[in-house]
Amino acid sequence: MLKRLDLLTESDLLSDEHYPVQVIFNDIYVDQFADIVINYIARGHGFGTEYGACVFPDDLDEYDIATGGMFDGVEFGLHNGEETLLDYDTFFYYLKKVCERYLIEKLNETDVIRTALRDFQFRYNIKN
Repeated sequence: MLKRLDLLTESDLLSDEHYPVQVIFNDIYVDQFADIVINYIARGHGFGTEYGACVFPDDLDEYDIATGGMFDGVEFGLHNGEETLLDYDTFFYYLKKVCERYLIEKLNETDVIRTALRDFQFRYNIKN
């Protein structure tokens, strides 16, 4: 059976507008989490779930760019149309939190997850 974890709670949110972040991170299956963090997020690529998507600027195609879809940061959008745009520092706050909670369940993946976090920090020049 596929399992999900509650990686973010309402009290973790820095703003009510960040609700899509909570929904999308909590919609990731446990057995897919490490792959998404290592092979997508750490490389600046988004991912989709049943309820929405996390999008980075490099994910945009020519049509998105031509129609004014450019942005700086990470966009979370739910299929119902609710969206929020995070700067990279704010996104990293959430990413670090969900990774810490994930590692409670999957301690054996600590090294690869921490490496992915460092890669993300380096890619987007995040100091903390």
